[in-house]
Amino acid sequence: MSDDKFFNEIPQSRIKPMDGLAVTAQIWEEAHNYHFQHQRMHNLLLHGSGIVSGLNVVASDPPDSSVNIYPGLAIDANGNMIVVTRPTAFHFGPAQGPLYLVIAYEESRPEQQRSGGPLYISAQYGIETVSAAPRPPYIELARIVRTREGAISNAAAADSPLANEIDLRFRPEKERSLIEQAPFALVAVCYADKNVQPDRGHGVRMLAQQLRQAGRRVNVDDNVPIAAGLQKYDMVVLAAREAFQFSREEMNLLYAYMRGGGTILMESCLRAYPDGNSPVQAVFFDLANSFGIEVKEITAEHELFGGPNLFAAAPAGFETREDSAFWAGEGLLISGKDYGCLWQGQRRGRPASREEIRAAIEWGENLIHYAHKRRREVPAT
Repeated sequence: MSDDKFFNEIPQSRIKPMDGLAVTAQIWEEAHNYHFQHQRMHNLLLHGSGIVSGLNVVASDPPDSSVNIYPGLAIDANGNMIVVTRPTAFHFGPAQGPLYLVIAYEESRPEQQRSGGPLYISAQYGIETVSAAPRPPYIELARIVRTREGAISNAAAADSPLANEIDLRFRPEKERSLIEQAPFALVAVCYADKNVQPDRGHGVRMLAQQLRQAGRRVNVDDNVPIAAGLQKYDMVVLAAREAFQFSREEMNLLYAYMRGGGTILMESCLRAYPDGNSPVQAVFFDLANSFGIEVKEITAEHELFGGPNLFAAAPAGFETREDSAFWAGEGLLISGKDYGCLWQGQRRGRPASREEIRAAIEWGENLIHYAHKRRREVPAT
C-alpha cells in the first residue's frame, strides 16, 4: 500500500457523542473505525512493518515434510498486527522447487459467539507457500528449495542453507523488537582543566550522534562538574590538556562512582603536543594508583575487543605514533590514542580517512557497551 493511499484511509474527524444520539450500526462502525485506522497508522509509521518478535520456523522432529511456526507478532505493510498465540504446524506436502512460506493478516466473517449475542469479527492469519518472492502485505517467514526425496530440516549453517533446509536469511525482521529496545546509555564529559573544554565534548557528541543514527540510544551531557549525581551516567569521559590535581572531595566522588559500577575513560588532548607526549598521561596513572586500581595495556582477550564490533587491537586514534596504547583496570580506562579528536575527523597532520573515522566510531560503541554492561553487572556499594 502506498503512503498516499494509506494516509487517505485515515479518518480526519470523529463522532461527537451527545444525549439523544441514535447509535445505529453505521454510527457504531464509523466510531470504531476511527480508532482502528489510527492504530494501523501508528503501527506502520511509528514501528514499521516486519516480524517484531518470535514466529520462529523450526523443522519437525524427526524431519518430514512439515515445519512448526512458533508464537510471535508481526506488522504487515497495511499496519495490521498479526498475532500467533500457539505453535502451528504447516505441511508442505509434495511441493518442490523454490518455496516461500508466508503469513498474512485475515479477518473472519461476522459471527455470533453466543446465541442471541452480537456479531464478532476476529483477527486471524493465513499461512501458505508461494513460488515467487512474496510482495506486501505478505510477510516471509522462511524459504526452502525442496527436492523430491528430501525431508525438511533446520539449516546446519544458518548463513548458507542447502536444499531442503530452512532458510531464514530473508525474513523481514525488525532491527529492534517493540519489547526489546536498544538500551539507553548516558555519557558525561568532565574537564580536569579549562583548556580542553571546547574540543572533547564536541568529539563525544559527534560519536553519540553517529551511534544514534545507527539506532543506539546514546546521549551526552557536556561540561559536567565532578560532584554528586555522577551515578546516573554509564560512562564519564575525563579529559585534560595540561597537568591537573583533584581535590580530596573530587577524588572520593570519582572513586565512589567506579565502586558503584561506573566507568571512567581518561583521555588527553594530544593536539597541543607535537611529539605526542602529554604530561597528563602520567597524572592519569597517578590517579589510578591513588584509587588502588592496577591498569594494564589491553590484550586480545579483553572483552572490549569482542563486541558489539569485533577488533583484534585498539584502533588508531588522533596520534599516528605506533607506540600509543590503551590501558584498562577495574572501572578505569586510560587512552593514549586521543579518540576525541578522531571522532571529529582529525588526525596528526592530516584529515582522518573514512575508514579511520568508522573504526573509531565502532570502537566508541564498544566502549559505551562495555560501560553499560559493567553498570548492570557491578552491584552498587
